[in-house]
This record gives sequence, structure tokens and C-alpha cells, in this order.
Amino acid sequence: LVSGTCFAETGNHVTCIDIDQKKIEKLKAGEITIYEPGLEKIFSRNLKEGRLKFTTSLPEGIKDASIIFLALPTPPGED
Repeated sequence: LVSGTCFAETGNHVTCIDIDQKKIEKLKAGEITIYEPGLEKIFSRNLKEGRLKFTTSLPEGIKDASIIFLALPTPPGED
């Protein structure tokens, strides 16, 4: 969310994709699901300006993409 919002802040059109429908609905409604200092202001601005969008649909999210970033959780391990 932070990276996508920052990319949008620099003028890019960003679509964030997640499988969690409830999270996506909150984000679409302008509700940030994490805390990061300063994020709320730029998140709200870019959502309002249409540079930041959210979906659960992979085909919808990547159809016009020039660049795709994968951000996946990495579980902690002994190593």
C-alpha cells in the first residue's frame, strides 16, 4: 500500500490488487488498513485524483499495466 501510494504520488496510475474483498472495499472507501506516518494525506489525495485504485480482480488490475510489482508476505523462518 505504501509503495503503491508513493508511485501514485509521483504521477503514476496505480492499481493495487488483493484477494481480501473486505480490505479492498475499505481502501476504495478511503479507509487505510495499516498505519504509516504521513500515508493518510497522500493516500487520500491520490484516491481522489484517480491515480490510486483497488481491485480483487487480477485480470482487471493488470490489463493496462506497463510495470507489475509483486509484494508477497514472507513468513519468518529460522534462517
